[in-house]
Amino acid sequence: MLKLFFPLGCLILLLFTSCQHSAKYQAVINGAFTDASGIELILEEMDTRDIHPVDSVIPGRDGAFNFTPVVKEPGFWLLKVRSGKILVLFLNPGDKVELSGSILDFPGKVILNGSEETMLLNNFYRQTRLNELKVDSLEMLLVERQDSAGYYELTQRLDTAFQEIWASQRADEMAFIDNHPNSLASLVVLNYAFGLNPVLGVEDDLAYYCKLDSALFTRFPENKHVKFHHQRVLEYKRKAATGK
Repeated sequence: MLKLFFPLGCLILLLFTSCQHSAKYQAVINGAFTDASGIELILEEMDTRDIHPVDSVIPGRDGAFNFTPVVKEPGFWLLKVRSGKILVLFLNPGDKVELSGSILDFPGKVILNGSEETMLLNNFYRQTRLNELKVDSLEMLLVERQDSAGYYELTQRLDTAFQEIWASQRADEMAFIDNHPNSLASLVVLNYAFGLNPVLGVEDDLAYYCKLDSALFTRFPENKHVKFHHQRVLEYKRKAATGK
């Protein structure tokens, strides 16, 4: 009897330890979106070169949803709908994130609550969304007035307005990285595409790429996103030095 009990006891202990290990790394993403009944929400993990589907849920009438992904290291996750709209989330192991708002305004007006880095990204998204709305408004005005007299003069004035918005976004991103160089959330900001291209480009802003690399590689030397950024920066430096 003793011979049977000992392996069984070990098995129970291993199962208990495994459950504790999984719970340690399990994050929680939950909340409710109005107007979301029947609309599939998809959760994906962003790797350095690929995106991996993890889970999906279709909210009921109350719009409530819940995801419990296993997060083994700090990283970036995507919450998206079939239309292609995406919200980038930053998750640490064990994080809890709550989201609310209307699916009709997803992701622009989604409200996030969670860790410090989640809130930092939320504030960045809000400010960026204001700039994007300004751009949308100017583009609509161009379309509406394209057959009007004085259209050329209008394009000149709006081009100045576009440049001011771009400069504002650029200043916001620089300030974010200057204030939070040790935060992985800054990697999202550095690579954020405002329109078709990132605002902070390698040719003009290599110093910001290097600044973030120096701070993050010291703090998270084994993180896959940090290591990927580190290798990119080494290649950027090599090209800058050799011109090739």
